[in-house]
Amino acid sequence: MASQASADVGHQTETHPEDRESWEEWDEDLVPSRSGRTRRPEPDCPVEAALAAVSGRWTTLLLRELMGGPRGFTELRALLPELSAKVLSERLRALRERGLVTVERQRGFPVRTRYALTEAGRALRPLLIELYATGEALLRLTSAAAPPGPSPVRRPPAGGPPLRPPPSHCPGSDR
Repeated sequence: MASQASADVGHQTETHPEDRESWEEWDEDLVPSRSGRTRRPEPDCPVEAALAAVSGRWTTLLLRELMGGPRGFTELRALLPELSAKVLSERLRALRERGLVTVERQRGFPVRTRYALTEAGRALRPLLIELYATGEALLRLTSAAAPPGPSPVRRPPAGGPPLRPPPSHCPGSDR
């Protein structure tokens, strides 16, 4: 039996922002402008643009390190020693393509390359600070809600002594 939907109802995946305002109010704190009033992820939605800017493993850490000023490739490798040269190159390229990082090649041999945040990249600072604060709160709240008992211990395959947790690489972490 075929569906008997009325002619004025759009397809389920369509967005009709002009219709939405007539039947539902928006939370002005969460959606202060028309560009975010959508029912699916849109590239011009401010929240989606912010998330895309910081997406990708290691991206927030690179942004954190570049917030301190321009850095060379080798300097970034030293600051993030577990980050491979290949992934570092890929992330820097992605940040450059997003318009968040500029590249300056200096004369000489060997050629030195400096990476610096653009104005758009520096605009991410409050977001990184808020993400860190929110993450701390979530970790505190979710660990408080966890059932009591010993936390799982990671052991090497041969059953040797417990492994230490890896050092924190979170933006803003002093660990």
